[in-house]
Amino acid sequence: MSFKDDLAYLKSIRVFIGITVLVFLATAVMGYFAAAADSELASTWMQELEMFKWILSLHPLLIMLAIFLKNFLACAMSVLLGLGFGLVPLLVLTSNGFMIGVVSYSIIHKQGLLYLLAGIVPHGIIELPTVLLGISLGFRLGYLLALTILGEKVDLAGETRIAVHFLVKWFLPLLFLAAAIETFITPFAMSVVA
Repeated sequence: MSFKDDLAYLKSIRVFIGITVLVFLATAVMGYFAAAADSELASTWMQELEMFKWILSLHPLLIMLAIFLKNFLACAMSVLLGLGFGLVPLLVLTSNGFMIGVVSYSIIHKQGLLYLLAGIVPHGIIELPTVLLGISLGFRLGYLLALTILGEKVDLAGETRIAVHFLVKWFLPLLFLAAAIETFITPFAMSVVA
């Protein structure tokens, strides 16, 4: 598939992309207001994230690799396990959206909005759209599986090949780039505004 074909395909699944973005934003807002209503919730989630601080003691290349593998596996699972009626992509989407909302509330109230943006924007500008597109593909595959079960004729195998094509051609390199930025540039941006 050419770049033009890839863009045309993404345009053809814009409904799934729109649903994915709306659900992500809704759960992020829910997480933010849930943390605002219950400060214990924000503390608990932040303590959970503290468990992963040991990763920062690793060599930067290992940190980058760990971030990349975590994000790529989550994206791959969202895409390929979308064949389970879209339940895995939905779980990945809502849990991450809610977590981002809770963490955002905590960081904004402790370090400020600029610090939050410095910690998200450098790598998030690549990572977030990539993961959301992966989830959209997973939803599409789940929808097509449901149509197949209902007896409608759809090219589920062809759509799965397209999903794998996006995983390998686009998501893998983009998530690798995002992991490199998160490892080497995001900490610098956060230190500048700290």
